[in-house]
Amino acid sequence: MAILEDYDAYLEDLNELDDDEQQQQNSNNNCLYIVDESLTLSNFHVKKLKDITSKVENLFSLGLELTVDNDPDAQYRFTVATNNLLLEIDSQIFNLYNLIRDKYCKKFPELESVIQDPIEYARVVKKIGNETDISVIDGLNLAPAILMVVSITASTTSGKPLSEQDLADTIHACDYVLALDSSKKRVLDLLEARMGYIAPNLSAIVGVTVAAKLIVAVGGLSSLAYTPCNVKLGAVKNANIGFSNVKTCLLGYLEETDIYRSTRPSLKRCIGGVLPNKAVLAARMDLTKGDPTGKWGRDTLDTIRETIEKLQEPPPARLAKPLPAPVLDYSSKKKKRGGQRQRNSKKRYGITETRKLANRVQFGVPEESYLGAGYGRGYGILGQAGLKVQRKLPAKNWVC
Repeated sequence: MAILEDYDAYLEDLNELDDDEQQQQNSNNNCLYIVDESLTLSNFHVKKLKDITSKVENLFSLGLELTVDNDPDAQYRFTVATNNLLLEIDSQIFNLYNLIRDKYCKKFPELESVIQDPIEYARVVKKIGNETDISVIDGLNLAPAILMVVSITASTTSGKPLSEQDLADTIHACDYVLALDSSKKRVLDLLEARMGYIAPNLSAIVGVTVAAKLIVAVGGLSSLAYTPCNVKLGAVKNANIGFSNVKTCLLGYLEETDIYRSTRPSLKRCIGGVLPNKAVLAARMDLTKGDPTGKWGRDTLDTIRETIEKLQEPPPARLAKPLPAPVLDYSSKKKKRGGQRQRNSKKRYGITETRKLANRVQFGVPEESYLGAGYGRGYGILGQAGLKVQRKLPAKNWVC
């Protein structure tokens, strides 16, 4: 009986798992249907584009009223509104890019891997349309290498031409993307013009867009000025998968700066130690109105670039160091000082008579040594009384 009860409990658990899987699958299907519905509704995108256009106009009216004498709250509200609008434009561009890609992959599926920029992709799709021969299309404005790849892949693609309705929807989506891109450029131009009032030095170092993101992330320019210099705003911690342990330099929003992107990977850690400190110092300079012209920020950026260029230079070659030339002119040597002191020193360190006798050896007479039998140091002619030193006479030429 116990076995049957366990078997019934096991069947009930299986039924519950099947019900959960069915519910999850239905929910996923509903989500996919909602996403597809939002992508296919063109009226939704038109309404969103009109909403963004009205927000851009309101932002321009707010930016024209912004001056140097405005309070920090008005400047912060303008920065927040600009940043939120840029995020909304990017999100809408990404959604439209997905719509264009899903529809145009039936015609040209290889184009997605060749052109990865959403704006460039929309512009090229609008130019190509249902055309197969790329050589007859003018105004693509692509790099020669990319244009050659696009032409070759278009001639060998497995896609089929789109229907009139799908092509019309794709072209309208491309128009929306290009319109949103022009609105984004207008907002960036306005932000660049007004950031000269809010944070000129910070904008000179990290750029206008990154400066706006930093200010919005901490809650104002004053909050950014009081933050520690080593804080990485917007940094996301990498999750190590498996046995991988990759150490990367995470700077958050500062990774979007031009100076960080243009630096080679081996020096990015060096930039990670300098750029946050200089950004916070620039925020403090802007908060106190120390340099409203932004010259300090530009000079600091030039100093950072010079440091990077100095680090990229190869080390100097090692040269063989020659020896000093010998002194051959002995007459130019410095003479020792004479006098009684010199004579006393010479007498003190000079050779004695005992040493003179120990250094001389009598010819034919063995010298004595302190070990005996000729071992050890010899005594020369010391102790050999009555012996005279025989001098070697020069040889005579005998004539017979």
